[in-house]
Amino acid sequence: MKEKIKKMPGRIRNYFCSHMSAQVTVTVVLLLILAGLVLQIYVKNQYFNYLLRNTRSMEESMIETSTINIDANLKDIISAACNVGVNETLRVLVENTEADGILLAKEKLTLGSRMDDIAHQIGSVVSIAIVSDEGLWQEYGVYWYQTSSKGVWEDGNLDKLQEIYEKTMALQKEKANVRYYVETDPAVHSQWPQIRMVHIAVPLIGKTYSYSHVKNVAVVSFDMGDILEKSAFDRVADKPLSIGYIADENNRIIYHPNEEYDGMTVESYRKTLDSTENISRSLKYFGWTAYITTDLGKMRAQVNQMYTRSIYVYLFLLCICGFLWQFTIRRVLKPIDIIRDSMRNIKLSKNLPKIEVKGTNEIWQLAGYYNEMAETLERQYKEIRRYYREKNLSIRQKNKAEKEALESQINAHFLCNTLTAINYNAIDNEDYEVADLLKKLSNMLSYTFSRKLVSVSLGQELRWVEQYLYLQKFRLMDVFDYEIEFQEEYGEWPCCKLFIQPFVENSILHGFEGRESGGMIRITGHIDGSRFRLCIEDNGCGMNEDTEKLMQQILMEKHTLDLAGTGIGIQNVVTRLRMYYGEELSVVLESEPEKGTKFTFWLPIPENPEKDIE
Repeated sequence: MKEKIKKMPGRIRNYFCSHMSAQVTVTVVLLLILAGLVLQIYVKNQYFNYLLRNTRSMEESMIETSTINIDANLKDIISAACNVGVNETLRVLVENTEADGILLAKEKLTLGSRMDDIAHQIGSVVSIAIVSDEGLWQEYGVYWYQTSSKGVWEDGNLDKLQEIYEKTMALQKEKANVRYYVETDPAVHSQWPQIRMVHIAVPLIGKTYSYSHVKNVAVVSFDMGDILEKSAFDRVADKPLSIGYIADENNRIIYHPNEEYDGMTVESYRKTLDSTENISRSLKYFGWTAYITTDLGKMRAQVNQMYTRSIYVYLFLLCICGFLWQFTIRRVLKPIDIIRDSMRNIKLSKNLPKIEVKGTNEIWQLAGYYNEMAETLERQYKEIRRYYREKNLSIRQKNKAEKEALESQINAHFLCNTLTAINYNAIDNEDYEVADLLKKLSNMLSYTFSRKLVSVSLGQELRWVEQYLYLQKFRLMDVFDYEIEFQEEYGEWPCCKLFIQPFVENSILHGFEGRESGGMIRITGHIDGSRFRLCIEDNGCGMNEDTEKLMQQILMEKHTLDLAGTGIGIQNVVTRLRMYYGEELSVVLESEPEKGTKFTFWLPIPENPEKDIE
């Protein structure tokens, strides 16, 4: 085994050097790999720019809508906080309890009940605190009232509360246009960290007192998350590639989907990302600004990952095509191998070997000439041995030169020209049916071996399929008939090459199996809405449950399945179609036992048909 492994590289090298088909296949595959990689790089950059433009446009639209909603909700909470400040009942209760000097349990309960009514009328309220120059008078918390939990301000924030009181009172003395004060610290409650808050302080004036007699301040704390949820900003804020957040007048983040960034400056936050694109809109209130930051590094990483996978798929398909190409070339050149082997055996035997002729093309004709030559040489062998040896050497050299010339010339054009010559011969013999069949076969081979490996026109593809159906109908003695309904105006549209034939062949081989007549294949194409609808249907035996399930899986799955036998041809053409048309392609299968099978292709309508044909 080890000895065989050691000899394997030498055998591969010898095979490559001695077989022209292997050299051609490897050269073509390498060129296609190079072209594919260059194309992938170009398409990847174009797609990244396209994705960036679309993301930017969508985010600008979303931030415009969201900021309008946020402004409306901020206006509502400002209005709600001001309504607390002018609530006469609340003012009277507070000042009456202050006059007593001691907040009795009954008075505390009455005041708490009133604050509870106010909180539930407003909505989005976390707590309401009444504060005077002596400090916190009473606090009502929606989630922790009459529980063992401490309030927002009792939880180590009394100094901050007093600072808010003083700043609010200073606004009243300055007779500022804005008589309320906004604060975002503390942002959360220690026992309720999931609730992020914004606090609005207003003077408690009721409906009779003027600002000059204000003694108390009401601090209303609102749930910022609830406010943003009503504004739909929370749906904008947390996206795979984009993050939305809000910063205060000092450019410090006060709301971010990831709480660890709260309190960080916008500049510091952006430094944590590789590269970003930012969109911002100023809010009408509090000096706040709404931001949406797109992580370009993550976006490029996702695009690179997608195209890396596509390169692997491309290389895999290219390897399969390479093997199929090599297999096909080897079959076409098989007669030359037989002639070569027969000539090699001449020197091993006195009796010249005969070649079994299995065809009528030029290569097999060459084999027939060889047989005639061998017979002639055998008759003269004994009489002119010396001459025979010289002649044999000359003929072998001549044949070798002819073989090498044929090996270098044999290609699709050679075969098509040969069929054309035979076609003219049939016409001269007035065998027009054979001439017609040869003409269609020649056209099919010319189309199949065309250098246009990817894109042709829809008219070319349907004409090729029509010739294929004509030949199959002739071969099967009218087991089926066919119809093609297609308007000429769509004929110049680009399409993926040889994508219809596998489905038509499936109808002939499996749909009409066992039939002697009555089969029908219909191919129709027309515009349906914003896409082109192409249908291939037959009235055959339909698919059994397992086959239909496999075909549906092939059509639905975006990646290649690991198949062995059934479905490989359909999967290959569906994969090519996806690579050609992208996400705009959809293929629908309908099959019913004993009634037939129908494939419907929904194809995008080209913007510039002539330019798109490669």
